[in-house]
Amino acid sequence: MKVQNNKFTIYAFLALSFFAGIILILTTQNSFGGGDSIQHYSMAHWGWKYPKLLFDHWGKPIFTILISPFAQIGINGARIYNLLLGFGTAIVIWQIAQILKFKNSTISIFFVLFTPIYFILIFTPLTEVSFSFFLALSILVFFKKKYYLSAIILSFLPLIRTEGIVLLPLFILAYFFRKKILAIPLLLSGFLIISLAGYSYYDDFWWLITKMPYSGDAIDIYGSGSLFRFINDTRGILGYLLGVLFIIGLIFSLIQWVQKDKFKFSNTFYFLLLVPGSYIVFLSAHSFAWWLGVGNSLGLIRVIGSVTPLAALTALLGFNLIIDLLNRKNKFIGKIITYGIIIWIIAFGIGTHRGGFKLSDNQVLIQQTTTFLKNNNLIKHKLYYFDPFVVYELSIDPYDVTKCSWGIPNVEKASLGIPDSSIIIWDAHFGPNEGRVALASLQKQKSLSTVKIFKPKKPTIVLGGYNYEVHVFMKDKSLTKN
Repeated sequence: MKVQNNKFTIYAFLALSFFAGIILILTTQNSFGGGDSIQHYSMAHWGWKYPKLLFDHWGKPIFTILISPFAQIGINGARIYNLLLGFGTAIVIWQIAQILKFKNSTISIFFVLFTPIYFILIFTPLTEVSFSFFLALSILVFFKKKYYLSAIILSFLPLIRTEGIVLLPLFILAYFFRKKILAIPLLLSGFLIISLAGYSYYDDFWWLITKMPYSGDAIDIYGSGSLFRFINDTRGILGYLLGVLFIIGLIFSLIQWVQKDKFKFSNTFYFLLLVPGSYIVFLSAHSFAWWLGVGNSLGLIRVIGSVTPLAALTALLGFNLIIDLLNRKNKFIGKIITYGIIIWIIAFGIGTHRGGFKLSDNQVLIQQTTTFLKNNNLIKHKLYYFDPFVVYELSIDPYDVTKCSWGIPNVEKASLGIPDSSIIIWDAHFGPNEGRVALASLQKQKSLSTVKIFKPKKPTIVLGGYNYEVHVFMKDKSLTKN
């Protein structure tokens, strides 16, 4: 009866928290993820009109297909999808903790949901939360000894985020040590299913390989940096307290495996391999990619949110160890510290990225630009843009080539290949970077007239070291400059 009451309390908490999350979604304009958030939503929303978008490699087929029904009701619908998956991941992690007989298993729910980077991600339409759910679910099923199902679930991971491939060797080892060799070829299930499903759009069975969007070298755009980039930003990813608990939990598990299990293939071994092991391998892969400047890595800390629920589960062990030590000294002090840790993690998790719950300064400027375009009836002309937020704000079908187009046909001579009276909306973030169009190349075109320039009140430096601003041009049209 006590366990049932406990579960009822937890589910009641989750239900109320989920409802609060929906209210937060409906009352905020989340900007975390910038253009990527808008682009993922756009592909999912318009994928029902243009089915090929559901199999776009950059958009990630499994993610786009799953989120698309929610995206039909707007970007908030897509955000609610991630909220569902985030809470689902927390419940799965809780179940793993129960199977492994971790004390205070329900606390893992708080650790998952209020990890700083994960908390903000569950309010976006980005891929990391879906990745974490599939990864956690495959681990849960593994510990339930349903190895073949675990492999099938895991096989879809690289179709949610490509770098999921780096985790497959860990699971291959786990299946091998469990003597479930037949589970290994099942790791191809997702690849085969999606390859066949998308074949008609590409006329190529191997399109998941040949159309890989990260095969090129974009170090000149995204740059590179410190090997310890993600470690140095522990505050924004796990938070210092959860980070310390993770390290303690990892060390405790290693000691237990060595001293108690005597290096046997026990549950502790598989926990180490698949839970903190996956977190460490994933973080290391991104660290090296950013350091070497490969894989189109921009060093974004949000990508680590894909595996933070695993770090949260490991941190539970560190939490239990500290609380057990305190309880032996003084149970009252132990209880105070317990609630203190939970309250601190919740407060820190909510507050760390709170700026993501409003439009960024760049998006505010784009909003001013689109308002100008609408007020001056300029959207009747074909639009060429770089920031996806432009067409999102204008409620224009971004895939209707008669109305708009991302980028311009000729990056050196912008006026070539575009119709008269076309409008070009150049911004200093996407324009010179992903768009490869320098502002000077537009300004020197005699057939292009500057219609309006938008600059922020305070100078903002963006990718590439450019001062952020938005320039609106028109081809072969004489306008009074405002």
